[in-house]
Amino acid sequence: MTTTIFSKTNLGSPNKLQTTYWKSNHPYKTLLANTGTGKTFAFLVELEKILNQLDSKDCALILCPSRELAQQVSNSYSQLRTGRKSVTCYGGHKFQFEVQQLNEIPTVIIGTPGRIADHFNRGTMTNLHITHLIIDEYDKTLELGFQKEIDFITSNCNEFKSIQLVSATEIEKLPEIFKPFQFQTSNFLEEAKPNYTLFSLKAEGNDKLVTLVKYISNISSSNTLIFCSHREAADRIKQHLKEFGKETALYHGGLEQREREHALYLFKSGCVDTLICTDLASRGLDIPELDLVIHYQFPHSKEDFIHRNGRTARMKAEGTVILLHSESEPLPDYCSNFEFKKLKGYEDFKDFNHSKKFPIYLSAGRKDKIRKIDIVGFFTKEAGVKNEHLGMIEIYDQHSLITLSINELKKIKSLLPLVRIKKQKIKMSFFK
Repeated sequence: MTTTIFSKTNLGSPNKLQTTYWKSNHPYKTLLANTGTGKTFAFLVELEKILNQLDSKDCALILCPSRELAQQVSNSYSQLRTGRKSVTCYGGHKFQFEVQQLNEIPTVIIGTPGRIADHFNRGTMTNLHITHLIIDEYDKTLELGFQKEIDFITSNCNEFKSIQLVSATEIEKLPEIFKPFQFQTSNFLEEAKPNYTLFSLKAEGNDKLVTLVKYISNISSSNTLIFCSHREAADRIKQHLKEFGKETALYHGGLEQREREHALYLFKSGCVDTLICTDLASRGLDIPELDLVIHYQFPHSKEDFIHRNGRTARMKAEGTVILLHSESEPLPDYCSNFEFKKLKGYEDFKDFNHSKKFPIYLSAGRKDKIRKIDIVGFFTKEAGVKNEHLGMIEIYDQHSLITLSINELKKIKSLLPLVRIKKQKIKMSFFK
């Protein structure tokens, strides 16, 4: 049953973590696994297996600590092609749009604790029979202070027939609300050790910024995360790299939701190869094929260090992690538990290469019932762009983005600024 469900996604064969997790039919589970091990599909397929066997009136609620993780889980669930209705609820999303979808009685509700609690407060979820609960990144959810919201949400649900608590670190103690349930733990934390190499890079004097720019200008293009502990440092690095001709994307909690979504799009689509971020990006983001993690500022704890590093070397791939430090900056105490190789910096700057991909903005999205196939059809038939020159397409509520080969931009310049897709007039522009 579970293998059949998984095969519909065209994602290949299930891995050991997934097949082992599915063997147990225990209704109350904790799943402990590192980032990038396939645990999202493990708990989603397990949920689908459960829903196939129970009352069709039952609904499932999946709680995620961040908007980005909620979106990622929603995308992953869509790939299962179950045919069940689902809705994703989070701040920055139009509330009334969510209410309309909730009124259609979805089977799966995915959302952040704050937004779901808001729906219960306003009475927009009282018609749902929620009997299944999943909390993804459970440890992070508690760390961010969502216990009060979880208590309130669970008190408004029906009696739970199944619960899955998913975490990237050990769960030492369960809150009172889960004491009545006997949980079975599947622990894969030790089995899935990421295959990355640790390096320490000492800055020239105390100027880490100069050392950073010289280093990344000399290495071959690779997908890179530069981690900072403070938003101001991330802003400063982005501006400094821009002055040297390096285009990057910026991702931290001080940005609007739409800005963060666009930053992830630019990075995942290959329009930029470097994402400058805070620890907000250390967990819960679906960023495959990440080659390099650079710690520009030290994380606060060993756990944060491990989670940052876990962004690379995912799904058995190899990766590189660099800890950049100045001469007067000692390595954190937790680094004594890790083996670092010394890395030599570069003496000169080199010109940065520019991406051969470019994003295009379209002023229509889900609310306009625009689909990816509609966008592909317009660019291939109306604009004359070949399929192989079309890149990543992302459809948001009120707009869409598509990546084109930079050599194809001339073909669409004459079509700006208004185009017609699916009999709708849509504004099209170059996106920055």
